[in-house]
Amino acid sequence: MRLFKSIASITVITLVALIYVHQQVELVKLSYSIETKEKKLKVMLDHKGRLDYNIDNLEAPSRLENVLMSKNIDIAFPGKHHVMNVAKLTPGSADELALRASSIDRKFSIFGIIDFLSPRAEAQAREK
Repeated sequence: MRLFKSIASITVITLVALIYVHQQVELVKLSYSIETKEKKLKVMLDHKGRLDYNIDNLEAPSRLENVLMSKNIDIAFPGKHHVMNVAKLTPGSADELALRASSIDRKFSIFGIIDFLSPRAEAQAREK
């Protein structure tokens, strides 16, 4: 009986010690993963800061002016015949209903279905 109690107590002490060691190992693993994620977050925030700076720099009017001048691109204000005013349609307005009716009245075309496959021409600035 004394042998059984000693084996049982040794088994319980060993299990408690193994559980404690397992918890400590998991704690160290977790701290390492937190540390690596914090480093990665710091790197990403630094990268974001550099990207924000680059965007602000690229969109700066002085930089755009310098790029246009270096490429000899002439920019002029648009004339009245180049500007189109478009009315804002509110839901349920008569203009919106008329616009929908005109789009419904369009004839069905088999080529209209495959129209999205063809490339579209885009305007490009002319260099002088």
